[in-house]
Amino acid sequence: MILSRRAALNGNQLDQEDSRIVIRFLDPGAPQEQITTADLMGGSGSRITGQHVKSLDATVGWAVDIPKKQLAARQTVFDKVNKWALQKGWLTFGHKSGKRLWVDKVVLPSAGDLFDWTKDFQITFRALGVPFWQDSEATTSSSGSITVPGTETTVCDVTMANASGSTINTLTVTVGSSSFSFTNLGLANGETLSIGHENDGTLFIRIYTSDVLYRSAMDKRSGGSADDLYVEPGANTITVTGGTVTTTVSCYGRYA
Repeated sequence: MILSRRAALNGNQLDQEDSRIVIRFLDPGAPQEQITTADLMGGSGSRITGQHVKSLDATVGWAVDIPKKQLAARQTVFDKVNKWALQKGWLTFGHKSGKRLWVDKVVLPSAGDLFDWTKDFQITFRALGVPFWQDSEATTSSSGSITVPGTETTVCDVTMANASGSTINTLTVTVGSSSFSFTNLGLANGETLSIGHENDGTLFIRIYTSDVLYRSAMDKRSGGSADDLYVEPGANTITVTGGTVTTTVSCYGRYA
């Protein structure tokens, strides 16, 4: 039964696992922030010395529409929902059109007394690597600036194809206020330097010689480079120096 509240993992809708599943509520959660402070001297108050977003918990509440005496059938549906939840991956809610959450950890409920036909269950989907809802589609630019969507700091992916006719060994890319500089790069003509991120937010830097063949270039980044290509929502300037390359910059907006 297709419900008004819908939740899917990797495109697989929960309400299509069994017609007797009833989705009670969907809570997209909020980023859990850890803040450290120091007391102000000579009076009341404190100041923030550090802040870090650790995780985001989204929850799905559901129930089983089966009479209480049909315990075996109720257990079967319970197991189906748990199997669905343990896919992890991309979580989407029907009312958050165009947004998705990468799930790293799933916390399952206890079945408890399945004879209690009024009992609701709750599954927690925890995002750790990227503790924000993100745009499902990337915003892309091949010009000198990119307008970053969303409400939170995000990261950029960059591809730079060597079109110089010779090998490029030094290269710097700046997006907004974040820069990566490379030395001893060995980027041959026709090869592509790719700065990207896995679904869990892990940074990679690779040189592609074809669509499938590549080598890591993480060790080519200089010590003065930023930890990542962080950008803020709004307009961000793109600058590339050190060689003739064809550049594409993309990002996924992040939302609290």
